[in-house]
Amino acid sequence: MVNSDSVLSHSNLVSNVKDFQADKSFGWYEIDEWGPEKVLQVYDPDTGMRGVLVIDNTSTGPGKGGIRFAESVTPAEVFKLARTMTWKCASAGLPFGGAKGGIIANPGKVNQVEWMKSFAKMISPYCPSQYIAATDVGTTELDMAVFAHEIGDMRACTGKPQELGGIPHELGTTGYGVSVALRTTLDFLKDIKRKGLRTSKSIIDLSNNLDKKSSDIRVVIQGFGNVGSFTAKYLNDLGIKVIGVSDISGFVFDEKGLDIPQLMNDMKDKSKLSDLLADSNKQQNQKYRYNILDKDEIFIVESDIFIPAALTGVINDTTAPKLLNNNVKVIVEGANIPTTPTADQFLVSNNILIIPDFLANSGGVIGSFVEYQGRTEKEAFDLIEYKITNNVKRALYDSLLFSDQEGGTNSEFNIRKVAMETAKQIVYRAMLLRKGAISVAREAYGRKERVIY
Repeated sequence: MVNSDSVLSHSNLVSNVKDFQADKSFGWYEIDEWGPEKVLQVYDPDTGMRGVLVIDNTSTGPGKGGIRFAESVTPAEVFKLARTMTWKCASAGLPFGGAKGGIIANPGKVNQVEWMKSFAKMISPYCPSQYIAATDVGTTELDMAVFAHEIGDMRACTGKPQELGGIPHELGTTGYGVSVALRTTLDFLKDIKRKGLRTSKSIIDLSNNLDKKSSDIRVVIQGFGNVGSFTAKYLNDLGIKVIGVSDISGFVFDEKGLDIPQLMNDMKDKSKLSDLLADSNKQQNQKYRYNILDKDEIFIVESDIFIPAALTGVINDTTAPKLLNNNVKVIVEGANIPTTPTADQFLVSNNILIIPDFLANSGGVIGSFVEYQGRTEKEAFDLIEYKITNNVKRALYDSLLFSDQEGGTNSEFNIRKVAMETAKQIVYRAMLLRKGAISVAREAYGRKERVIY
């Protein structure tokens, strides 16, 4: 049962701002004009399950976001991830808002099925009208099957098994989208030189530095779970060289380029990269020995592209200078909120190009939308290709225009700032429409009132 005191609506959130912000578990994030609309903290004394659901903004549709199942889950993290989903769905032009769920436990140490059932039961009044779930860290398609059955509605979540009409995230839709975002960025940089476009010196230098064959571009990927492994696979399909991948246990590195298909095959029966070490030492069932280093060495190898595809906050005040010192030129955010605000500003001011999470890793939620409509896997990949190509290209060219307006050759190239304002404009108009202010919304949209850059 959900205690009514644990449900905060948008109307009474304002009066609780001070108390809410005083709770340090919510970190530096503040309640603002965008949300959250509801924050639920639930507890089941029978199972011991504790969970959090944040429905951030539903002006563009029911809140969409995965359920994270981990011991490290905090209300602050769920809040920030829900807000990211608000911008992600708006940027992708999807009829979803932003939300996120979290269950606070190590799934390997509790009865995961019973805890998922309990969580689903407690938030069921909001599913699927206000919240549509999906997989995230610690959850799989099997958890989504449990969730949907407990809610009693297959529309309550996406990422379900194919037998239930799902398009499993295990097909790599998010990773595919990350690869499309990087390819689009590289194509844009080639266009800068080919078309002689006027822009800042830093972008011209970046274009010149990455003007080489795909096989000569060096990529490292932090995280080798669903997102990281499939990002590596699809980049390999494009002929782009992945020289290193890491997870919590270690960093697999080969400056000549990893054999990604072989690595993925060798990892089929293993839970972490360090498990490869035993087989490498014995040379069992493997074509070559893996060079496995400490996981933090991923920040100190020289590369062109860095792709964080693990958890939040991994690019911070400590790691950002290391990336700069090792000649990283482009960061494509495969994970949600992998870069802290101060690290982001540091990197942008030092002319590193960042493709933000809500653009780069939207393949998962685009695939979820296709599943929600009852369409096919092929249609999911086709729509991911179309939307991410166009959305990233638009953000890059808008940033180019803004950079030129602000200061030409000396201005920063801040894609996150420009793309965020575009997303805010979409949500702002939807909020006006929801209030019935149709004429005001049309007028504001026509003037592009929120485009303040």
